[in-house]
Amino acid sequence: MTANWGLGLAQEFSEQGAAYDGSKAGGGFMNAAAAVFGAATNAANMASAKTAAGNLVDSAKNGGFTVSKDSANELINTMARFVDEIDAMDDTLRAFDQRPQLGNHEYGQRVAQHMHDAANGPQSARMAMDQLKEVLKMSIEALQRASGQYEETEANVLDAIKRSGNSV
Repeated sequence: MTANWGLGLAQEFSEQGAAYDGSKAGGGFMNAAAAVFGAATNAANMASAKTAAGNLVDSAKNGGFTVSKDSANELINTMARFVDEIDAMDDTLRAFDQRPQLGNHEYGQRVAQHMHDAANGPQSARMAMDQLKEVLKMSIEALQRASGQYEETEANVLDAIKRSGNSV
């Protein structure tokens, strides 16, 4: 994953928002959302991005902003594609689950441990991607709520579960 990938996400999201600046509260939401995704490209800012996404969900729950279903669906589809891309990277990222084999000498063991920690630690690209995925999902929920689609989706899922004989 490169920084350009995250910048591309922020740019695409920002461009999507420019098309909807005329909708009720759309421009403000789009500016906030673009800021969320800009911050999400830096692992050090991920906590603030998650907080901002949580604030968007809370705002949507309380009617703080609305967006048309058509506008929301385009944005939701864009974010869902990025979630799918992150999911598709899981197999590739499993290579980081094991420490590299750099020999049995002390220096090789230290370097291998450092590489493993860097690949899996809280400041790693892997963790940033996991957190970005969470931010995307929260933003999708905010858009679904703001466009009135969340309850409909939730009801459909509950109905499907009941039909399959599973309990919730």
